[in-house]
Amino acid sequence: MSFLVENLCKNDSFEKKISIMCSFNNAKCIFTQGKILGVENTNISFIEPHKVDVTIKGKKLILIYFDKDNLFLYNRTMPITIKQLDTLLKAIKSMES
Repeated sequence: MSFLVENLCKNDSFEKKISIMCSFNNAKCIFTQGKILGVENTNISFIEPHKVDVTIKGKKLILIYFDKDNLFLYNRTMPITIKQLDTLLKAIKSMES
């Protein structure tokens, strides 16, 4: 059995928005490229979404996204918008350590 792996198309302008938002809130972000994994000679495939690890004040947030309209916090059950993410980062930034 052999597997086919190809990179998921990423949205550079969307990643730049997240990066700028993180820099304004003194957060560090690391982007991981998403992939499409398929089993050769079958119709079975798995989409691994893009991942963003955001670290702010010792706390770690994990964002996953497929495109600019599908952003999630931790897993696909918690959708979040860019505005909500900004509010969350500002709230964490203002918390006392």
